[in-house]
Amino acid sequence: MVSVETIDLPPRRPGEIDVSISTAAICGSDLHTVLGHRSSPHRTALGHEGVGRVTEADEAVVDLRGEPLRQGDRIVFGLFNACGECDRCARGLSMKCRSVIKYGHESVTSPPYATGTLASHVRLLPGVPVLRIPDDVTDIEVVSAGCAVATAAAIVSAAAMTAAPERILVLGAGAVGTYCAAMLTSAGHTVEVKDPSADRVALAQRFGARSPRLEAEAYPVVIEASGSADAFAEALGVCDIGGRLIAAGSVSPGASTVPVDPAIVVTRRLTVIGVHNYTGDDLRHGVDWLLAHGRYRDLGRLVSPPLPLSSVREAFDLMREGRYARVLVRPDAG
Repeated sequence: MVSVETIDLPPRRPGEIDVSISTAAICGSDLHTVLGHRSSPHRTALGHEGVGRVTEADEAVVDLRGEPLRQGDRIVFGLFNACGECDRCARGLSMKCRSVIKYGHESVTSPPYATGTLASHVRLLPGVPVLRIPDDVTDIEVVSAGCAVATAAAIVSAAAMTAAPERILVLGAGAVGTYCAAMLTSAGHTVEVKDPSADRVALAQRFGARSPRLEAEAYPVVIEASGSADAFAEALGVCDIGGRLIAAGSVSPGASTVPVDPAIVVTRRLTVIGVHNYTGDDLRHGVDWLLAHGRYRDLGRLVSPPLPLSSVREAFDLMREGRYARVLVRPDAG
């Protein structure tokens, strides 16, 4: 059951940033939570993709570029906070911080309470990656920066692409897969995309992707972004000798299984890398791509027309239909 309710926030604590949301997007993982496909606490504050303006922050607070944040600054932000001191943070795994809190996954009954972007306001904890953005880009162009775009940037980073153009197969043409294709084609690589939905494949092609050739040889890089067990098995099968498989689609442990012949990995000398969420650097790289390339692409095709927050149930129904990679939600006027 999805509902809208009003909560009273306690005074902001030092280091926290209060943000007024202008536009949010429903992600596939939000839908999975609502459908019961993943565990969640009682009264989860849903939503982790959003753009908004700072309403209150300490004078010493800066963004990922070291720029001071002031009241009225327009920002995007990450979906997690990190302590920066534990062993995982020290190993570059800030998204898996020992004390991580994930936005869109926490209850409104626990501090800092306002942790979902499907709301009028959100409260960012210290350690949440934040970036100022210019006013000359639209909400639609940057709303997915904190999830789909940053995750795609993390996938591209994990793929360790060379300067020379390579052939890449992306399995899954949802938001993450489509952003991967767009980023990689803008860097000069040839990207082929597969998805059961012809409409999604056609959309990915508008961002530079191609359909796989029937006689295609094995691929040096394969990205699995669908979450399908069959797609993961296919990815292993079409990865070339010495190839790299970036697995990013399956995010619900126990939801599916796939038999794996370890000899395929061993004899082909494959590298299999799992990517779940991202680092602050990935968010920065994703936003850099949006500002340099994304604003010149028709990113509006990935999202629905905006619905008011009071119609959030209808918004989830629209997301369930699968017509849009993201469904936009905006706070009600007034």
